[in-house]
Amino acid sequence: MRPSPWLVRLFSLGLVFSLLPILFAHALWPLVVGMWALLLGGALLDGVALANRRARLDVQQPAQAYVSEPIAFRFTLHWPKKRRLRARWWAETQAPLEQGEAVTRWIESEETQFSIDLIAPRRGEGQLLALWAEIRGPLGLFERVQRFSLDLSPLPILPSLPHVRRLALQHFGLWQYREGIRIERLPGDGSEFDALEKYSPGHDLRSIDWKASARHQSLLVRRFRVERNQRVVFCLDTGHLMADDLQGMQRLDHAIHTSLLLGHFALRAGDLVGLHSYAEAPKSWLPPKNGIKNFHRMHLACAALRSTAIETNHVRGLHHLLAQLNRRTLIVLFTEFTGTTTAELMLETVGHLVQKHLVIFVALEDPALDRPLEKKPEDAEDMARALVSVDMRQERQAVLLRLQRMGVHVVQGSVDISAAKLVQRYLEIKRRQLLG
Repeated sequence: MRPSPWLVRLFSLGLVFSLLPILFAHALWPLVVGMWALLLGGALLDGVALANRRARLDVQQPAQAYVSEPIAFRFTLHWPKKRRLRARWWAETQAPLEQGEAVTRWIESEETQFSIDLIAPRRGEGQLLALWAEIRGPLGLFERVQRFSLDLSPLPILPSLPHVRRLALQHFGLWQYREGIRIERLPGDGSEFDALEKYSPGHDLRSIDWKASARHQSLLVRRFRVERNQRVVFCLDTGHLMADDLQGMQRLDHAIHTSLLLGHFALRAGDLVGLHSYAEAPKSWLPPKNGIKNFHRMHLACAALRSTAIETNHVRGLHHLLAQLNRRTLIVLFTEFTGTTTAELMLETVGHLVQKHLVIFVALEDPALDRPLEKKPEDAEDMARALVSVDMRQERQAVLLRLQRMGVHVVQGSVDISAAKLVQRYLEIKRRQLLG
């Protein structure tokens, strides 16, 4: 228990007021004595109200949490005496759980229920270790600081499904997110036989099934649809460059959310979806499987991914992926590079992938790279930043251009825009039958 700043101010004013009878009027002594009596009485009242050693705190922890989403912890404070007290609360956490500023929650009854929102800027396992309370007395003269120890299990921080849902609703709408984006069944679109239908003017004559027409004695045409059960593998780099902060989250987290978005639509479309990750060496491999129930399996596999402080070895990582694939596959590659020199080995290895498979390279743009170019330079330092930004952008465009010349489909843009572009490129590949 400690005196509050309000009590310190009143005590200082009381000392000044006590000098008045000595210097000016002795008749003010009764007022001084009464003032000190009121002050001491109020302090005693606050001390009695806060002298409570039987306070107990119960907590209800959520089963799981999502990265960069508010995580609500619900508390029940058991305070034996019914008084209205003001309390400031702050959490003692283990990374990646964090709390911003302390929050104020009033104690109004013997059982006071309240909630506190924490946040996790990255994935992992966080833990709420304790909750600290700064409780003021009814008159605000004394404060009691108390630590409530909590015996809670570590809380898994998973990739944010609400964020994936928001991306889908923002770019595609509710119906597409629930049902999946379907490929239109147009005559001549695709190579997988769907059904026979009656011939009408405008149909391609090459689609007429003459044997079926002879049996039914009317012209019938074959209707085709886009193939299902095609393979899509998300290849995620977990090296040190993917740990860069990008709009409040790691670049790896943005790659995971984009993968989950496209993975949801691909599974709805009947394709097989898998996952591969690597850094200095291959990290994980999830064989492609179909069915929307595979989305939960993919979500948990993404939750286990961690960025490392080691430089990525593209040769080992991508050659290991080549060894796992025995048929033509759509590979969606998420990685990052700093310039043409560091990208040479990556370009050479991606060239081997393109020979057997179809590759989409996703380049997430950092808005901070363009900020030095958004304003007029005012000094030499601003000019240097602008020149460095221009050089980095030119080198980046040179690498992406080389990838396009190799036959790689490049998807480039900000975090939200690249997610929408990736889904549209996937649909285009399906319609054009580029996987064969």
